Amino acid sequence: MWAFLLLGALSAAAFGQIGLVLYSSGLALVEEVRPFSLAREGVLELRGFPAETLWETLAVEGLELVALRPLPRESWTLNKFVGQEVTVQTQAGAFRGILRAVSSEGLVLATEEGTVLVREYLWVRGPKSDPLSETQALLHYRAEEPGEKAVRLRYLARGFAWRITYEAELEGGELRLGGRAWIQNVTGVDFPRTSLVLIAGEVQAPRGDAGLRALAMAPEAVPTEAFEYHRYDLPGPWDVPQGQLAIPLVRATVPARKTYRLSGQRVEVYVRFTADTVLPGGEMRVYAEGIFVGAHTLSHTPPGKEVELRVGAAFDLSGQRQQVRRERLGENLFRETWRITLSSAKKEDVEVEVVETLSGYWRILSSTLPYEILDAQRIKFVVPVPKEGQTSLEYTVEWRY
Repeated sequence: MWAFLLLGALSAAAFGQIGLVLYSSGLALVEEVRPFSLAREGVLELRGFPAETLWETLAVEGLELVALRPLPRESWTLNKFVGQEVTVQTQAGAFRGILRAVSSEGLVLATEEGTVLVREYLWVRGPKSDPLSETQALLHYRAEEPGEKAVRLRYLARGFAWRITYEAELEGGELRLGGRAWIQNVTGVDFPRTSLVLIAGEVQAPRGDAGLRALAMAPEAVPTEAFEYHRYDLPGPWDVPQGQLAIPLVRATVPARKTYRLSGQRVEVYVRFTADTVLPGGEMRVYAEGIFVGAHTLSHTPPGKEVELRVGAAFDLSGQRQQVRRERLGENLFRETWRITLSSAKKEDVEVEVVETLSGYWRILSSTLPYEILDAQRIKFVVPVPKEGQTSLEYTVEWRY
């Protein structure tokens, strides 16, 4: 004989232990323990789960799952009043009658005076209706022994989102970083006193969803390798209610320096440092000398990688790029001479990086300053610019298609 049991009309964590593994694109792995009384066989009415639970991922430990039947999401509409007597209030007055239809044209009422189409209305009053069912799925089960049992449930659910922002203070050759993650819970369920695990790495989500990127690191949390990703176990437990939650996650002080780079006619300002820990992707707002100096969107950065934050353009530095000479030496062979002039109104000497992108297969024939090959298409010059002065760089390149 089948017995029906209700499993959870409250929050998902109200019944026992719970854990959340969060990814950045709105997915979470939920693991929880719910104690309840089992018969030898029966049906559980599953309630209190996230609205977008991926039921096909549900795994159950502690009983034998015979069948699982997710139920369609029930919502309240005016169609529930069709065939019943209602009162419709409009600006012109009230209409009372039997609601015959609800359409894009309005409400069709059968009144004592005849059929009325109400196009615009303020509110509708009808008879008391039954509350919506809170049951989200039916789980048919068998149990080896009846009685009070703890059942472990694990499933994927959508409805989480997060973003991380950094505050960075540049002072005396050091950059002090503070990162804060904002976790948003729009699942329709509160998760009190839950353990939190954040995954850093690109994860292939179910049903062709976009890859999941890094979340963040907790205070004193040490990253460990998990499959091909980084895993951060946050000291907890944490309350993750519906809405937003901000968690301080990253703190670091690293050596840093300000640099300049010519880009077109502008000289842009960069802050450079080498990450000594994993830095999840997010916006970094940079401050110096007591003011906000710019923001840069940081991509996911592993330890040991040099980071460049482009924060704005230098007010008192400018550059000009000019082609001095161009020769065609053959069908696909060219020789060009370029001059870059940098001007400064600063009160101190500075250095400006000039990164040149070269076409085809190239070789530098001559240059007035040494250069560094960055990759197959780019070279970099470091140009000293005197205070309140001007410097020119000139080079000749030969290239072919």
